[in-house]
Amino acid sequence: MSRAGGILRRPLAALVAATAVLGLSVAPAAAAPAAEPHLQSRYVTMPDGVRLAVDVWLPEGTTAGANLPTVLVTQRYWRARVYPGAPGNGGRSSDADGWNAHGYAYVVADLRGTGASFGTLSSELGADTVADSGPLSDWIAAQPWSNGRVGTTGVSYGGDTAMLATALGNHHITAAAPVSYDFDPYEDLVRPGGLLIEPRIAPYALLLRILDQAGGTTCDTDEQTRQVCAATGLTGAVPRPVDGPDGPALLAAARAEHAGNANLVDMAEAGVYRDYQDGPKSWTVGSVGEKADAVEAGGVPVLTDAGWLDAGTANGVLSQFTGLSNTQDAWIGPWSHGQGYLADPFQPARHLTDQERAQIAQRTFDFFDRYVRADGRPDGTRQLHYYTFNEGVWRTTTRWPLPGTRPQRLYLGEDTTLSRRRPEPDDRPGADLLRLDPTAGTGPLDRWNTNLTGNQVSYPDRAAVDAELLSYTTPPLTGDTRVTGNGRVTLDVTGLDGTAQGALHVYLEDVAPDGRVTYLTEGQLALADRAVADRDDNPDWRRLRTPRSYAATDAAPFPQGRARQVTIDLQPVAVLFRAGERIRLTVAAANPDSFQLLPADGRASYRIGHGGADPSFLELPVVRSTP
Repeated sequence: MSRAGGILRRPLAALVAATAVLGLSVAPAAAAPAAEPHLQSRYVTMPDGVRLAVDVWLPEGTTAGANLPTVLVTQRYWRARVYPGAPGNGGRSSDADGWNAHGYAYVVADLRGTGASFGTLSSELGADTVADSGPLSDWIAAQPWSNGRVGTTGVSYGGDTAMLATALGNHHITAAAPVSYDFDPYEDLVRPGGLLIEPRIAPYALLLRILDQAGGTTCDTDEQTRQVCAATGLTGAVPRPVDGPDGPALLAAARAEHAGNANLVDMAEAGVYRDYQDGPKSWTVGSVGEKADAVEAGGVPVLTDAGWLDAGTANGVLSQFTGLSNTQDAWIGPWSHGQGYLADPFQPARHLTDQERAQIAQRTFDFFDRYVRADGRPDGTRQLHYYTFNEGVWRTTTRWPLPGTRPQRLYLGEDTTLSRRRPEPDDRPGADLLRLDPTAGTGPLDRWNTNLTGNQVSYPDRAAVDAELLSYTTPPLTGDTRVTGNGRVTLDVTGLDGTAQGALHVYLEDVAPDGRVTYLTEGQLALADRAVADRDDNPDWRRLRTPRSYAATDAAPFPQGRARQVTIDLQPVAVLFRAGERIRLTVAAANPDSFQLLPADGRASYRIGHGGADPSFLELPVVRSTP
């Protein structure tokens, strides 16, 4: 990417967290076992002959006939690392400790084409990579210590593969617990609204190239790679070899096959549209939504955790909850990616406490005890537990949208106001000028940062940024207003110049009586992708989203000089607007901190219309009764 050099220096420190969050599975906060768990590191051969490096952690004293349930993690970021010349074989695993203490075998594998596994990664989240979870589960079930049942889990990429494994129809996989996973990588992470998260993905892609030695990239390639390795602890590290005297030689042979791994940045840039396909590389192959029929047919019960401000993971969990019939226990809370930090815009960011981590871990223990240790039968029950900002309250529902939810429209008006009064058709229409500001973004610690770094989410007071953009605000509210779900914004937009390949960003905000502006959620759209499809063509998993294909065949330049209605989905949120506070909608033409500039030269202007026959409005899901 053309801006990579400048971008890489900014988030390097945040990549430290990536090794702790992106590289680990669910880490139960359990007491350490009384004795050392037993580790076996070996290769397991897949049906096509590719050998995967696998670590098997068993509780001390495990013997044949132990009848152990098993946790399976398939890892993109090396299952373990060692430092040649240092004592030990890579150290203990806190994840393994927790699961072993609870009476589980813990199995973690390097995905094909990564770590110490053989093979070449033909595509991120590719079909062959995901399919390997089936033979791995068969191998586990055949071990003399196994009870024949496997629960898949993982954080981020490992969560993606854990959930995608439920579409394999493997009868040994009896539960899944993905954390912070990307239900649809195109819409929920890499290209939300069709816009590339260019500044965020560039450093992440470099990290992957170092891990894979792709194109010969190592920690010593240049100053940027040295910085990445220093920040992430990769300097001098290699993936853990398998046991035995041939382990180091096998590791070298395996890593030689990784040099040709698929390049994430190449796909992200080339895959402008959702129907992109280049051989095995496509956006749909890694989408749970595209595998909905297979996931439902498998009937695997699913426990999911996501954060309201963790990229689009909450949107994904809601798509899963409303679009899949599987037994589900879904949680959407105030968490950063991987649940490392509290992410509530009304509170300072902080690490989760030991007690909070223990509560989260216990949910996973209980879920796997029901379906992996025991032979629990999923019954199709679905529960969603969600946290509400500005209230700090958890609630549980079995229906979404929530019972009692009614869409409420707030119309843009003169003097940058928002009002419940719908303009009359014969009202004189007005318009406000919006210029692309290439400096007004959401900051270095926004929601798109955390998914690729594991870092905290922290939005400063947005009053100063809003002053540079176009904001519409209600009068002080006369009563509390609870908004829960997926909102959307419909704007009357006229392109003035530079808009053929432009984009719009919208932000929902809370304005306190003292003037502080708190970010709540956002939406964005590449205007070439503005076409709205027939609702009957919207698959079940997209029922909460505006019918839109993001396909190349439906894309068209945005015209200049003619008004067009543009609908932009907001990421879902749960928030209480208190009496005396005001609701604000802010409109921008760029977010340089997280998204590519459209147009690339950063020069564009629009008129945002209001009033008249085609008014602009914000539509919010207002809950009139609380379950």
